[in-house]
Amino acid sequence: MSQAVVFGFGATGKLRGVLDGWEARRVFLVTGGHSFTSSGAAKAIAAGLDGREVEQFCGFAENPKIEDVERGRAALKRSGGDAVVAVGGGSVIDVAKLVNALAHDPRDGRDAVASGTASPGLPLVAIPTTAGSGSEATQFAVVYVGHAKYSVGAASMRPSAALVDPGLASSMPPHLTAITGMDALSQAVESYWCVNSTEASKDCARRAIRLVLDHLEAAVNAPTRHARRAMSKAAYLAGCAINVTKTTGPHALSYPMTSHFGVPHGHAVALTLGEFFVYNSGVGDGDVADRRGAGYVRRVITELTELMGCSTADECRQRIGQLMQAVDLQTRLSELGVARTQAIDTVTGEVNAERLANNPRRMTPASIRALVEAVC
Repeated sequence: MSQAVVFGFGATGKLRGVLDGWEARRVFLVTGGHSFTSSGAAKAIAAGLDGREVEQFCGFAENPKIEDVERGRAALKRSGGDAVVAVGGGSVIDVAKLVNALAHDPRDGRDAVASGTASPGLPLVAIPTTAGSGSEATQFAVVYVGHAKYSVGAASMRPSAALVDPGLASSMPPHLTAITGMDALSQAVESYWCVNSTEASKDCARRAIRLVLDHLEAAVNAPTRHARRAMSKAAYLAGCAINVTKTTGPHALSYPMTSHFGVPHGHAVALTLGEFFVYNSGVGDGDVADRRGAGYVRRVITELTELMGCSTADECRQRIGQLMQAVDLQTRLSELGVARTQAIDTVTGEVNAERLANNPRRMTPASIRALVEAVC
């Protein structure tokens, strides 16, 4: 599905025109809690909502649960809305996508989520207040059912419009800037080596990687308008890349880290990114998962190594660790208070098979365990 995109400081000023174009008089507004005001988003979108009936939905978990989505589904049905506006980080935008899709789906919510498919909903405009998830660019959304994380995807779930205003991300504290930025880097790298990559997706990923490497430290430690703009652009580009390819190994292992141990998503994916660089660089004819062959995958890893400013995959692993330390992110689960045995048993036992299947080198139970051990 094509998407209208407005990027730059003040992009939220286009909200009125977008909603007028859809002739939307009743708006279902999905927002975060405190961040909706602290980011400046509430003030920024006020003019665009003026004169319309607005029902606001908020108050859900940082890692959204199916119960949150079901509440929103019922609220949207009651509201009789003409359009959905999502203002917040990746979780907020994901909730809006799911609520919008399920409100128009006759199935039980859990059945729909388990199927991984969705029904077309109302026009949706996404306004991100963080720079990392790229959810404003994708047709996917994630939700937890118990400890299990499900991904739902359909072309109709991609926001009809995205207003990407770096000014809204300027209020992010350093730690949130760091974890969302590492999420963008992980998405871009994973998309580049993914078995589903295309030349177009690799171009988006390449541009995102360069932006993160050049600007994340500044955005965290000494933020400027230029750095904030660069990270918002990186997040959007990384989102465009994974919208084509989906994610791979680091995301497959990250989900149980988040659901069981509370490791923020962007931090969780970054923990194993360097290890996957090394693992994927060792691909051979006997374990290659990419139909283009082991030689192709090795060339891709070489290209990524050069993009990272490194000479070897091991140097990439070190570079990622150094970047994490520079933005004050721990590089081991033990540093986050997670016991070694518990981490190994839990993560290896609940790897997301769908995401793992996208990795260019196949993994075995033994290789999964070894990789998890390396980040304990």
